[in-house]
Amino acid sequence: MDRLILAHIIEWYESESRKPLLLCGARQVGKTYLLREQFAKRFRDSVYIDFLKDGESRSFFLSTCDPQKYLEYIEARFNKKISPDCPLILDEVQECPMAIVSMKYFCQDYRNLPVIATGSLVRVAINRMKKKEEFSFPVGKVNVMNMYPMTFEEYLLNTNPSLLRIIRESYFSHRPMDGAFHEMAMDRLYEYLAIGGMPEVVDRFIETGSYVDAGKVISEVYGNYLADMSVYNVSDETILKTRSIYQNIFRQLNKENKNFKIGLVDHGKSNRDYFNAYTWLELARVVYRSRKTEGRIPLPLTEEEQGLFRYYLADQGMFVHQSRLPRSDFLVKDKRNALAGIFYENYVADELMAKGIKLFYWTGKGSHEIEFVVQNGPYAVPIDVKKSGGKLGSLEAFRTNNPHYTAVKISSGNYGYDPGTDILSIPLYQTFLLAEQLSKGEPIKPE
Repeated sequence: MDRLILAHIIEWYESESRKPLLLCGARQVGKTYLLREQFAKRFRDSVYIDFLKDGESRSFFLSTCDPQKYLEYIEARFNKKISPDCPLILDEVQECPMAIVSMKYFCQDYRNLPVIATGSLVRVAINRMKKKEEFSFPVGKVNVMNMYPMTFEEYLLNTNPSLLRIIRESYFSHRPMDGAFHEMAMDRLYEYLAIGGMPEVVDRFIETGSYVDAGKVISEVYGNYLADMSVYNVSDETILKTRSIYQNIFRQLNKENKNFKIGLVDHGKSNRDYFNAYTWLELARVVYRSRKTEGRIPLPLTEEEQGLFRYYLADQGMFVHQSRLPRSDFLVKDKRNALAGIFYENYVADELMAKGIKLFYWTGKGSHEIEFVVQNGPYAVPIDVKKSGGKLGSLEAFRTNNPHYTAVKISSGNYGYDPGTDILSIPLYQTFLLAEQLSKGEPIKPE
């Protein structure tokens, strides 16, 4: 599976100012495969240590945080010498906190050596270890990258790169897609909406063309996620709370008021009672929180722990699995029209997060709401997500309260721009390109 983040890792390696790299991401998003099968194979040699499986290495690394001793151990154990041409990859590093601490000293004393640490629950483990006096996270001494499930762009990169090129050309030339290509792109999007972006799932689907086979892998990953919730949690009670939240996300988004209400999961309880469970899920990057804004939005957009919020699942395939909806509903055009808007909303949330864009939504008086609001320079960009067309009432209410800026409507329709309303309409399959522009702070209004 080709992944776009590989280019960023290569850029990191080639940088003269690089520090040890911490690659974070949820379980089974492809971190190990990327580092071992794609990055490491660019070199004649490399050293890979899995702290979950390699008890001997874990035991030694736990005994010290001195990188010189690590290098001596590696040379003796593996008969290899770490050098600029032989990277060191430390996997499942959450199992060995001293290895994380050592990255500070690798940065100070062995800056020329390419060292990468990764693991599926690194952030969860670090959050827990920070509470212990003996652990010191190497703040300012590491480069950090976040890896996500495959986006729709990456899905096309591996299944139809020619169509990906056409989609890009259409977006940046500010013209609608040809009707036949538009239909083709929508068909590919619905494929992606049905199976999501877990690399193993995508690989199985490409290999077999079977939604049944892909669904079996999704079910396995979903079960693994639930099992992971017993790791680094503070108590058995919190484990149950964490699972309850995760398993109720579709249900909560599928109600009229999409705000996550813990009282519907556990009657009489408040968010404070579930604080540790929320923290685990967000640090593990298996859910994304979207925070509420209302009225006139103060900029910059800032995260606040208090207040209303919505939760999205970090993978679209997992979201469909949780909904129990037949995947055939994404394939039959008549059934597509009956799909709930939250499937598109969860997809857009995942695409925005994959570009590092934090999630906010906006509500006004009555039923007015905008699904996503993204800051772009001194303005807030309202993003309306609809499976088809939509009324402008919510946008008018938003603009009454906030400085006027180009609004975005994401739907199954084709690309277009209306200068009268200053609304940019983009098809669902071009969401990743909008996210790309917003992440760079580029203007989105066609010239």
